[in-house]
Amino acid sequence: MKPKSIAAVIFLLLLTAFAVPALYRGAPARRRYSARGIRVSLPVYTAEQVARISIRWRDVHSTMKLKNGRWILEERGNRPASVPRISALLNSLETLAPVKELQNVSPEILRELRLVDSDPKLVPGVRVILYDGAGRELFSMLLGKGHFVRPEPGMPPPSDAEGRYVLIDGKVYLIPVVFENCHPVPAVWVEPLRLHELRRAIRMSVRRFEKGRGRVVWSVYRKSTAHPFSLSLPAGKTAENQLLSGLADRLSKPFTLDYFTPEKQQKVELKQRLSIHCADGFSYVLDLYEGTDQYDVAALQIRYDARNVLRFPGETDSQHRRRCAELEKRSALESSYSAGHFFKTGKELSRMLDIVPEKN
Repeated sequence: MKPKSIAAVIFLLLLTAFAVPALYRGAPARRRYSARGIRVSLPVYTAEQVARISIRWRDVHSTMKLKNGRWILEERGNRPASVPRISALLNSLETLAPVKELQNVSPEILRELRLVDSDPKLVPGVRVILYDGAGRELFSMLLGKGHFVRPEPGMPPPSDAEGRYVLIDGKVYLIPVVFENCHPVPAVWVEPLRLHELRRAIRMSVRRFEKGRGRVVWSVYRKSTAHPFSLSLPAGKTAENQLLSGLADRLSKPFTLDYFTPEKQQKVELKQRLSIHCADGFSYVLDLYEGTDQYDVAALQIRYDARNVLRFPGETDSQHRRRCAELEKRSALESSYSAGHFFKTGKELSRMLDIVPEKN
């Protein structure tokens, strides 16, 4: 072998030798601990067995119950709870795999890791308990402090934890999951409102109400989703589609904070109404009520009519029927969260609705 070839091989070997430790040090906790996983006999259950979830930290608590096939939130008057968030939590708990067990844990270490919840003078952990339909406890866990990896020399300490210490059946484990989705605050378990598929909108209008009487602030339309919007009111103006896109983007993301529960003698007055009709047969009516200095109150009505579903180019009758059936299911899911309920929302949404989408 030529000297140049030998030197190249040595260089590659040295480069590999330095790269492997560097990759190991920089790997996330889940990858880093995978080779050091331990065998732990945790309580065995399935997500289908869980009928009640209790999450508590001091006096803050959330209780989700399965009733007639639907998850409800006890601390919000048994209103609907967020199925996607509950499913994500149960999936995380069901696949829990500790990577390390701490031995000979003293009371001092338990206090330091916040793996206590019986002494009101100490900062407690977050208690999570799962129950079955008969009220029997399936699983109980106390979430303590996060686990932070020691930084490299000269590097700042990490801002995000890469694991968490937990107490299960009197034993302390390190798990490669932070469980940021495990909050005791009830508002976290409320499914926020959002409007889906607004790119299919063909008509939009906003009304402003004063003393119960409404007037149109602006209205836009288009023949199909392939065309830009045109202003019908104010008449003679050109629509600014970027403003409409900004509004649609805001409404396509969660725009509510919590359920609205009026206090004693508190009354809310309708001030704005946004109406949207879409090419997929959906129509939305979003009412905004004057709330407080911090928030407004929102109510959403969702309607679906298969007769108003515009066909795709080249779509067959059978394809159209199948699509309408899926849209029917989507309508039922969206309506289950919004129908008959009021929500808190930020004040900025009201200001966005008052802006006439016209070009200067």
